[in-house]
Amino acid sequence: MTNAIEKEDDLLTIIIPCLNEEGAIGETVADILSVAPALPMPIKIWMVDDGSTDGTRQVMESLCERHPECNMRVNPHNMGIGRTVLSTYEVIDPKSWVTVIPGDNEFRFESIHNFMKLRHDHDVVLGYFGNPIIRTFTRRMASNAFRSLACLLYGYNFRYLNGMKMYRLWAFQGIEVQSGGFAYNAELVAKAILRKPTLRIGEAPFVARGRAAGSTTAFKPKAILRAVRELNRGVQSVNQYRNQVIRAEDA
Repeated sequence: MTNAIEKEDDLLTIIIPCLNEEGAIGETVADILSVAPALPMPIKIWMVDDGSTDGTRQVMESLCERHPECNMRVNPHNMGIGRTVLSTYEVIDPKSWVTVIPGDNEFRFESIHNFMKLRHDHDVVLGYFGNPIIRTFTRRMASNAFRSLACLLYGYNFRYLNGMKMYRLWAFQGIEVQSGGFAYNAELVAKAILRKPTLRIGEAPFVARGRAAGSTTAFKPKAILRAVRELNRGVQSVNQYRNQVIRAEDA
């Protein structure tokens, strides 16, 4: 029999944003709970229904009844992944570590072990694909183009921005973002660094399952224009935030 791992005082909070994930949210939670006993800290799960029109909310309610680790929130309307995650910070233990797992069960939660290894020397651990081949060539091209543009605009050299990550809540709590979609991650990290220049950021690989069906829409003209527009919105907001930080330091 395997001895139970002694838990640390820290807490890991898992935020699961969901939009019409009736068929996947149960598997996502099951994957998390199967890994949890081997983690060095206890977990708490916050599932968030972001305006679903299917039975996602009912499945969440059932999961909360069966698993004490599970909690849920319901957005008043579709808010998007960025605002969904940031608004959930208000109910999280301020001393918690946080990770965000999509409700579609694409990320293998066992990858969290790679992030845990870096927690003592970092405040934020950004994830990059450990198995990029799981994605189609088209989706990899779209993702790399977005990352390259974001890194150019923000001066980053991170391998990936929109994947699995783990961070101290205080690193991002209280920061407001203006960009939507996945552009919010680039803006959030930039403002966190401006607010605390000594922020310790590391990188770790995560493994994904990939899509069982469907294809990326990233190359459609509307999607490209929207991504560029949201990145630009974030850059403009960061420029304003930078000026605020500089003025505050000069005061």
